[in-house]
Parts: sequence; structure tokens; C-alpha cells
Amino acid sequence: MSGRRVSPLRNVVRLAGPPVAVGVGAVLLLQFVLARFQISGIIIPRPTDVFEVMRSEIFVEQIGLSVWQTWQATLIGFALGGGAGVLLGIGMNESKLVRFVLYPYVVAFQSLPKIALAPVFALWLGFGLTMKFSFAAMLAFFPAVIATLSALSTVATMRLEMATAFCAGRGQLFMRISLPSAVPGIVSGLEISMAFALIGAIVGEFISPSSGLGQLLLTYSESINVAAEFAVLLVLMLLGVAQNKLLFGAVRLAARRFFEPA
Repeated sequence: MSGRRVSPLRNVVRLAGPPVAVGVGAVLLLQFVLARFQISGIIIPRPTDVFEVMRSEIFVEQIGLSVWQTWQATLIGFALGGGAGVLLGIGMNESKLVRFVLYPYVVAFQSLPKIALAPVFALWLGFGLTMKFSFAAMLAFFPAVIATLSALSTVATMRLEMATAFCAGRGQLFMRISLPSAVPGIVSGLEISMAFALIGAIVGEFISPSSGLGQLLLTYSESINVAAEFAVLLVLMLLGVAQNKLLFGAVRLAARRFFEPA
């Protein structure tokens, strides 16, 4: 007897309902506390003030273009930095020589305060999109390298030895055992890389006089429009959630296509 099919809408409500309920409850509690203790909106704006700003036509017009420019730099930077990081992590795992030569440099650059390099990137690359996605790529690169190398290094040795005993080649070991087993760890690293890429894009917009969510934050900060600042921060949070969902959706499709048949 087959089970009852769950409708897509009901499934969405089941998955999104609890987080949305917690968020709504937190907003209502914050609204009550701010009103009860009469905390100034210059310190923490009331949620109703933030939502009022988000409904204004001026904010909607500004936020539309700004989100696209920030997201463009984020996605390009993530693709370049995260992709290069995964490839380098695979290379260091597969070749002891590559790992011996490059790993000390990865550790050395990882220890640098990379935010301080933003003015240097602006000096080298100017203040346009190239500077923003290059800085985002740099921030996204290192978490992907470390996560990929760590995930591949923890693959069960017994599984590899058993496959080798059945005459599996090096490529087969990697594609059928090592890489599928390491996917969860690699995805965790890419999740951090995507968040870092967004941070890199915002920092690049702080330095660059171009538009974007970073510049919008600076504009509202200079005019002491705290409610609008919090509105931009809320948009950034939603953008981060959207990126996370897109990443996991892409990984799920790739896993079904390449790894499940193996």
C-alpha cells in the first residue's frame, strides 16, 4: 500500500513554518521591549520603523539595483575563489609534492588580516566590479581549500584499500569513493566561502565609491538613518539565506547526476 503524497505547499509550510514562527515571535518581542522601555530609535529602531522604510518607493528602487550589483560581485568571487580553492585542495590531497610546497603558503596567507588588504586591491584593480569580485574571491578561496583538503584526508582508508584490492584505478578511487565521501565536508567549506564572498563584496563596496549594498549602508550611516541601515542589514540576511539555498540546491542536483549512479 503506497503512502500518501504530501503536497508541495504543505511540504513548504512544514519546513518553513517553524523558522518563520520563531522569527515573527522575535520581532514581536523586540517591538514590545523597545516600546516598553522607550529605547531611542537612534540606538535600535523598532521593527515597524524598519518595515516602513522597506515599503517606501525610494528604498525599493535603491535596493533593487544595489542587491544586483552586490550579488554579482559575490557570485563571481565565489565561483572563482571557491572553485580554485576546491581544485587546489584536491591537488594537495592527490599530490604529496604539491601539498609539501604549497601548504605552508596557504597557512601563511590564511593568517593575514585580509580585510586590511582591501585598499591594496583598490590600488591595483581600481574601484569597479573587478576589485569587488577579486577581493570576494580571495576571502572565498581559503575556506574552500582547507575544507576540501580536510574532507578528502578523512576518507576511510579501509574503503580505499578494499577498492584497490579489486583493481580500482586511481581515477576510480577518486571519483567513486574519495570525492563522494568528501562532498559533505566540501559543501560545508563552500557554505563558509559563499558567506565570506558576500563579506568581501560588501567590504569592497565600502572602499569603492560605486553603488551596492555596502555603499547604501555608508550613505544611510552618514545621514544617521538607523532604520534604513537595519533595513539593508535585513536584506543582506535574506540574501545570505537565498545564497545558501541555491548552493545546496545545486549540490543536490549535482549529487544526483554524478554520484548516485556511482
